[in-house]
Amino acid sequence: MKNELVFGNEPYLLNAYRAEIVKGIAMPEFNVMEAEQFTQIERDFAKQMPFMGSRRVLIVSLEKLVANELLEKYLKDPAPKTDLYIFAEEIDKRISLYKKFPKEGIKQFDKDIGILQKWILGYIKRQNCKITKDAYDEFLMRINYEMEDVNLYHVKSALSRLCTTQDEITADLVRRLVQSNEKEDIFQLICLIDKGKVTELFHQADLIIQNGSQNVIGTLSLLLRSYRILYKVNVCGCSLQDVGVHQRTYIPKMTLEQADAGIDIIQKAVNGIKNGRYAQDFAFRLCLSQLCQLKQK
Repeated sequence: MKNELVFGNEPYLLNAYRAEIVKGIAMPEFNVMEAEQFTQIERDFAKQMPFMGSRRVLIVSLEKLVANELLEKYLKDPAPKTDLYIFAEEIDKRISLYKKFPKEGIKQFDKDIGILQKWILGYIKRQNCKITKDAYDEFLMRINYEMEDVNLYHVKSALSRLCTTQDEITADLVRRLVQSNEKEDIFQLICLIDKGKVTELFHQADLIIQNGSQNVIGTLSLLLRSYRILYKVNVCGCSLQDVGVHQRTYIPKMTLEQADAGIDIIQKAVNGIKNGRYAQDFAFRLCLSQLCQLKQK
């Protein structure tokens, strides 16, 4: 008998564990039940003896783990022949229900770089394939596993394309077949402007432009806010906390005059896009270029 709470942000591992749970169950059509809530129906299923087998499995999938008196009561006296698995997308560790599961009964399957690297090498070996060191590094960079919406399903799909193309994966093959997963970082723009890293700055700008005019306007608005905060801090000689801004907020390191000029540059770019005077990509790149020049003065 097992009572487990299962959660995490790596869907591939979660689904693999779910598949493992029901392996070897005799007469699964009678002894396995999947539900989206725990009610009297699910409790009654759990309390019944297995049909022509040694155990039953009840899998309950929840969007969020919330208080459930019936479930808490069941966990105090669980059925000895039924394994209960609660899969929850969102967990609040403070609620009493969470604390009803023993430490060994809590399974968390999160994205992990160490697991990713072992998984990649294991998959390639199972496919009787090889990968060069340069290709491996290029693959990790392009797959960008740390992105929120990238998981092992994306990794598996990319590796499958590579292994079915060549027995030995090279860096050139990776560059040709694996799309680079990148996401614009609008807050990083401020840091790149501040440090004068022009190449990285305009790479970020290209990513933002690809996502449309509303994203460009939104980014310029955030830049404008940062320069206004900087201006305000310089005028009053106060701290970020004094002006009601989180202390970890990153603002450019500039003088009052530079901040004032920066506000003017950004506002003109926003106005130019809104009234149709400038194309969004031209206005955005021009604005960033002028801000970089302003920093150098």
